[in-house]
Amino acid sequence: MSSAGAHLGADVGTGVGGGGDLTDGDGLASRGLLVVGPGASFGVELLRRFGREGFALGVVTRSADTLARIRDELAAESPAAAGTATDGTTDGTATNGAAGDSAAGGEVSGHGLTLAGAVADVTDSAGLAAAIERVVAGIGGLTALVYNAKISIRGAALTVPPATLNETFAVNVTGALATIQAGIGSLEDRPGATILLTSTSPRTAPVAGRFALAVGKSGLTALAEALRPVLAVRGVRLRTVLLDGRVAPGGPLRPQDVAEHYWQAYAAPRGDIFRLAPVRRGASVAQLPLEV
Repeated sequence: MSSAGAHLGADVGTGVGGGGDLTDGDGLASRGLLVVGPGASFGVELLRRFGREGFALGVVTRSADTLARIRDELAAESPAAAGTATDGTTDGTATNGAAGDSAAGGEVSGHGLTLAGAVADVTDSAGLAAAIERVVAGIGGLTALVYNAKISIRGAALTVPPATLNETFAVNVTGALATIQAGIGSLEDRPGATILLTSTSPRTAPVAGRFALAVGKSGLTALAEALRPVLAVRGVRLRTVLLDGRVAPGGPLRPQDVAEHYWQAYAAPRGDIFRLAPVRRGASVAQLPLEV
């Protein structure tokens, strides 16, 4: 998710067949997952993992193209889902006035997944809040909120322009705060209400050229520590997921393992920080969960 460019775009609902009543048999609102900034490396796997547990799925993406890709990948296992139309824009540059009604839920793939989505820029707090509100309405309620948006602009510590640091901080830290502020009202009084923030372990020697990202992720961790007790009073758990390695199908962190780690971080009865590190030499799978 980039900090530059579009504000809120049109909502997009996807599915096979029409939208339905997203309630369980007792008339209670369904459990809903909202991922802000799902990303290309493991976002779809994360959605699938929670979807297998019966969650209705929602996303807020930087562009309509990303939203369409996620829809297509979720639906890829079901031939009946092919050709599902969207009513959104394709270039992600729509302004607030182009926003449509709440995204409708519907089945995506043969696994009964439901997906609602919207396009927004996390640095536009008003547009982001409006997008979150509509997606939450589209999935019937909010139980788990994941903030995974980030931006990394290369630059060394003594040469990176201050404006670049401000730009990355706006996405990596301030955007997380704006997301939490927009979602807290929907999370309160929900059983198991949880916020998951994607970060990395603090680094005294950042990866070459990633100084701004290292500062931003450290700031995100500090933000989590400051917010955790405030949210706990309101019945919402805040947990930090540390991904200490590149996520890719060939590793060192595999998308399926990362998605499982997020589920473990959500489902664990206690714990604040959940770290996933590359597989140790001689081990066949990542150790899940690594809680600290």
